[in-house]
Amino acid sequence: MTIVDYLVADNLIRISFDESIDLLNSLPSFKDFKVETNLNNEAVVNIELTLKPADINLSEAKLLSDVSIVWGDRFKFEEITDFYVTSVENLNSRESDVWRMISDKEFKESKIHVKRAELYDSNILSWMIMVAFGQRVLSNNTALIHSSVVENGEYAVSFLGKSGTGKSTHSRLWISTNEGFNLLNDDNPAVRIEGDDVFIYGTPWSGKTACYINKKRKLMSIIRLTQAKENKMDWKNKGVESLLALLPSFTAIRWNQTIFSSMLSVLENIIQRVSVGQLYCLPNPEAAELCYNEIIKVNKLENE
Repeated sequence: MTIVDYLVADNLIRISFDESIDLLNSLPSFKDFKVETNLNNEAVVNIELTLKPADINLSEAKLLSDVSIVWGDRFKFEEITDFYVTSVENLNSRESDVWRMISDKEFKESKIHVKRAELYDSNILSWMIMVAFGQRVLSNNTALIHSSVVENGEYAVSFLGKSGTGKSTHSRLWISTNEGFNLLNDDNPAVRIEGDDVFIYGTPWSGKTACYINKKRKLMSIIRLTQAKENKMDWKNKGVESLLALLPSFTAIRWNQTIFSSMLSVLENIIQRVSVGQLYCLPNPEAAELCYNEIIKVNKLENE
């Protein structure tokens, strides 16, 4: 078996695989996150890839979910005694070939049964690694967040919202309106708590935008976007209001109380350290300018 290590948001992912699998071509978005393998370093997430079919009896498995925005009705998430099983059918498979990931209840160890023919032109593998990573790292003060993020070399701002709200559009407006900013990630950055600070990281997962940047920035503010007829900012208190603003954009499987509680703990720590706002906005440069000025003002007041 060959072993490759990736460091994402200061969490080590270790992938072991058969030499016949060209992992680097299978995971092009992971290129900048590859680190030198050192077996003395314990991995947070361990992934084994195998070309062998999954030898697992699902006849008595409990179906937890078959709803996926990404995969539609090709997706299943099931539970058996000691494992979770994530399944995705190939889109163009004549024989309904299924990728399966079998994970322990902590998502520390996962085995992904890949399909060779689709390995190099499919994003199923990357997505399954993201699922395992997203659940596992919650126990390590880290969380994936559905967000678009801009950064200026010192700090970053995260924009939240439902699909179609205009997160990517607002990021582009922000970059064109506020000098010195660039896109850090456009879909799934990672947030990590370190002492009294909260940092946000680029990841190998950035949705439809090829923005796989291995950078870490201090998180200044989190802004939930809502389409409106005029531009207006509403800052949330450091309590229930902020929690409700953030909760829809964080993910933890609700069937696992330990993982879900870890997510709530991460959220509670974030809202005590980061300003959370709601921007009612039009898709125009004035919205980005207003948002920038409000963030500077509120963070200046908090630091005085």
